[in-house]
Amino acid sequence: MQAVVIDISGRHKMPDGRYLLVCVALAAELSPLNIQRIDDMKVVRRTEADVSFDVIAGIINSASARFEGVLVTERGEFYGFPEWRVEAALGRKFKYAESIGERRAIEVAHHVSLAVHRLLQEINAERNTGEEDRPEGEGREL
Repeated sequence: MQAVVIDISGRHKMPDGRYLLVCVALAAELSPLNIQRIDDMKVVRRTEADVSFDVIAGIINSASARFEGVLVTERGEFYGFPEWRVEAALGRKFKYAESIGERRAIEVAHHVSLAVHRLLQEINAERNTGEEDRPEGEGREL
């Protein structure tokens, strides 16, 4: 099955009250038990005032626009809304993960979105403080 697997990290308010959302879309060929191949990936970063259904649908549409295949997410990405409602909002075929292959692909997307989110938080912290978040002596020139 050709699928576009989605994961979003960052649904926690930052100190300024906004949300730093990182959405990863993986274009992949999946079997019921595994990932056959990952063809491409897109990462989209947005800072939003809220994490409403419409905001989530918008970022997912941005991340997945160039890929063909059914969109697959965990149920929590759309707050458990019925598949028909999510499909209507996105304007394309959609389903929640069911098979082991789909869940494994979501796990890969999750690792990417979480890593990018953490990296962006570190970069933001460095910009705000002027200090790198590394132990003394690591990666610094003397």
